[in-house]
Amino acid sequence: MLFIFSLNSIIEKRSVTDILVAKTAEQNLIYLTEELNRQDLLILRKLHKFYCPDCGSSVLLKIGDIKIPHFAHKSLSVCGSSEQESSLHLQGKILLQQFFITKGIPVEIESYLPDIRQRADVFVARHTVIEYQCSPISATDIVRRSAAYSRHGLEFIWIAGSKETMENRIQILRIREYQREMLLNHNHSNYLMLLNPEVKQFQYFSNLFHISGSKWAGKVVTLPLDRQTHPFAKPKPLSKKDFDSICTIFVNARASFVQSQYFAKRRYQNPFWLLCYELQLDMRNLPDSIGVPISGADCIAGHVVIWQLKMLRAYRQGIPNEKVISSGIIKIQGASDARKAEAVLNDYADFLKEVEDAEGDQLKQIDALYDIYCKSVRKLRK
Repeated sequence: MLFIFSLNSIIEKRSVTDILVAKTAEQNLIYLTEELNRQDLLILRKLHKFYCPDCGSSVLLKIGDIKIPHFAHKSLSVCGSSEQESSLHLQGKILLQQFFITKGIPVEIESYLPDIRQRADVFVARHTVIEYQCSPISATDIVRRSAAYSRHGLEFIWIAGSKETMENRIQILRIREYQREMLLNHNHSNYLMLLNPEVKQFQYFSNLFHISGSKWAGKVVTLPLDRQTHPFAKPKPLSKKDFDSICTIFVNARASFVQSQYFAKRRYQNPFWLLCYELQLDMRNLPDSIGVPISGADCIAGHVVIWQLKMLRAYRQGIPNEKVISSGIIKIQGASDARKAEAVLNDYADFLKEVEDAEGDQLKQIDALYDIYCKSVRKLRK
């Protein structure tokens, strides 16, 4: 069955010109999987003409020596722009398809869902969509597509494409704005799932603590494809030793931030200088309770040092956490983050109370932070 769309439908569809599935003139679907060798593909190309299952336009079966076999639109005006999918993207979708096939789970790749006018990279058992995102897109597009799946009762999982092989350890991570919207959740702790099809392995960026901008601290764990499970494996909470490493990263991040403020211009307008002045703090010797890791703080805008200085000021002035948010003293990423941000501020206020008389005792402070972390991954934050 062929679908005919209005101009608006075409615009709203995801632009794809290289695809892995096509229809023959007899309306049979052909999937390009690893089971088809080069000779099989040459025979198919000789015997059949192929058509896009979405727009119905003619496509070519390309069998090259560099890029993996794929179908390519003859005309780019029908099914999107001239932007082509990367080899990484094509490889990843094939790899995911093969993973589910070996598990005996029904799976389709590049399945077009007409009700929401979106193409699912991988559609598992007719109820779970896997989006394998290899190139930067707007965070708005991620949110829009996720919301569409959710409205139609579909489960969805975002997996980031990756060519890197990172060491398994606690480290600084760069998570871009659109990847923030791809974060998955387990035990109320966010994590990013990545797939490197070239080496056939997953990577998890888990137990994430936001520092500022795209800079986070977290744990990297690699999982070979042949050890992956279904449902997908989920990351474990941090050990005390791992959490100590997170704290060390935050100490270094605070030192770097303070150093960057030494020569700030217009200090009378600089938030850091103003806050240090109001709180009567030596900027070169901040309390150890400033710039510490708190779970879920990515919902708060700004550098961890700045928002915690603001929170310290509000704490000393007795301003309720709810008012700290509603008044804009501490800004949040979005309106929907208000309740989550209040829970984060409550955690930080509890930490300040617990260490009020233990300034300089870093071991006690880290123990207090770890206790808060353990509670935060257990309690429900709706």
